[in-house]
Amino acid sequence: MHRTLLSQVSLLLLILAGGCAAVRELPSPPGHASSITLASRSPYEDFRLGIDTLLVDSLFPPSNAALKIVSLETGEVLYDLNSDLLFAPASNQKLFTSALALASLGRAFPLRTEFFADTSQRTLTIKGFGDPILSSREIDSAAAVCAPLMGGFLPWRVRADLSYFDSLGWGEGWSWDDEPAAYQMYISPLCLDQNAIEVTVQPAPIAGQPPLVSLLPQTSYVSVENTALTVLDTPLTSPPDISRRWQGGDNIVTVSGEFPKTARQKREYLSVVHPGLYCATVFADGLRRRGVTVGIVEADTLRPLSTRVFSLEHRLDSALTFMNKVSDNLSAEVLLKTVAAVRSGPPGTARGGITLLKEYLAGVGIDTVRMVAVDGSGLSHYNLTSASSIIRLLTRMTQDSSTFDAFYSSLPVAGVDGTISRRMRGTPAEGNLHAKTGHIAGVSSLSGYVRTADGELLAFSMLMQRYANGSERYRQVQNRIGAFLAGMKRENF
Repeated sequence: MHRTLLSQVSLLLLILAGGCAAVRELPSPPGHASSITLASRSPYEDFRLGIDTLLVDSLFPPSNAALKIVSLETGEVLYDLNSDLLFAPASNQKLFTSALALASLGRAFPLRTEFFADTSQRTLTIKGFGDPILSSREIDSAAAVCAPLMGGFLPWRVRADLSYFDSLGWGEGWSWDDEPAAYQMYISPLCLDQNAIEVTVQPAPIAGQPPLVSLLPQTSYVSVENTALTVLDTPLTSPPDISRRWQGGDNIVTVSGEFPKTARQKREYLSVVHPGLYCATVFADGLRRRGVTVGIVEADTLRPLSTRVFSLEHRLDSALTFMNKVSDNLSAEVLLKTVAAVRSGPPGTARGGITLLKEYLAGVGIDTVRMVAVDGSGLSHYNLTSASSIIRLLTRMTQDSSTFDAFYSSLPVAGVDGTISRRMRGTPAEGNLHAKTGHIAGVSSLSGYVRTADGELLAFSMLMQRYANGSERYRQVQNRIGAFLAGMKRENF
């Protein structure tokens, strides 16, 4: 019988290759005669051989892999490989954070940003309550509402109240040399544009001139140091570079090197230091454009006689969907601290959130002694978990009708959206498989749900780590397994 199943594997690989023609494919996996033996287990030998065939190639070993597949309709463990070993989950950590936030706050919980005025002291305060998806467009709208209330010729003071969280701007174990990448942004209860700024560089029309640099949003909080030149053509003696003067903790964007005259514009997203002040400054810029005189912009607590004049908010499920679809680290860290602030009182801390996370996981039957959790996003290499723990969480989420729909719909869909929008196209997994990706240096993970050709809902977790030379080939293995699961039928094993 296993010949039939292996034929299906080969067919799925051909389908996958056709659907992902832009991605360099792996050589065809060796057959059952490979000398590499996996310590995998399954009650169905043909099914086990089908998965093993997809795993047994030059990638494993030397790299490590864990894989667990469970039927959510029968409770059977269909496949198990190293499922109790600890791996770095990368952004699969966001699955735990999502579950905690839904269980603790509910899908409709409002993530607020509030605006308070003290007319006697001519002070307008923005207080952040952990909205990670607040945009500069919304802040400009708030400025339009508040400006008519701020009359007179004397200057107003704009204040950012950041007291809802502690002052730790990074997570435990984050890599200092990832600065100033936008994915390792600074954490704040008052956020703006994922606490990053968009920098666009357009070659000048005449060689020898500096390229044109623009910021979005345009703000006085960030300045530009442009030493670059537009050149006629390649080869370049100095490659183009867009960065921030991060070693001094400055919000100075640096543009250097050579930009070919015929090249397309180059865009980069950079983290911003002290994002609460960034948000307050963009708001103050909006007030000035509307004729309000603004003097000092500062970080301080809300004055006791202030009156709320405006409020912005997003629901938790909106932030959750954004977090999981694009794997936004800021949303995960902000939600972790928000849960701590709501449950234990402000200031919300990551450690407080992790304590509540472990209490929640223990309550759903996950052994928290056999895991390490230090942040909400999975950006830290300190995090450790197992495929079994992830499967237990995925199983538990299906049993809670009040939260499962929000959890399930927040996950990226193969070939459709999010971080797997270009993966598994043209296979039975397209539009079917819902899963969270994970990637940090030397780590690739994919965990979620898929329906088989029989309509049976499966939960799966694939954790791969300790590899060199990039993650593309490991993602291809995950794609093949996802397509195999989506196309399988019980009658074949």
